[in-house]
Amino acid sequence: MTRDRTGEALEPEDDSAPWHNPRCRSGWLGYDDEYRPIPCPVCRPWTQGERSEVHQTTPSLRAQQAYREADRKERNR
Repeated sequence: MTRDRTGEALEPEDDSAPWHNPRCRSGWLGYDDEYRPIPCPVCRPWTQGERSEVHQTTPSLRAQQAYREADRKERNR
């Protein structure tokens, strides 16, 4: 049950309103198995939707050059 600032109980206006999880703390419901925070769908509705995996980005040109240099040094040992 959600309460307002005075402590009075607030009931949803209709049954289609999302249920507010009592585990919600500052908009977060805890952590998943990989220790990623779980957003509260009521407090943080913009975070809902498709949850994608972390995408690997291509390293910058400078990083690629540094990796090649490190590989070259490793082979020459």
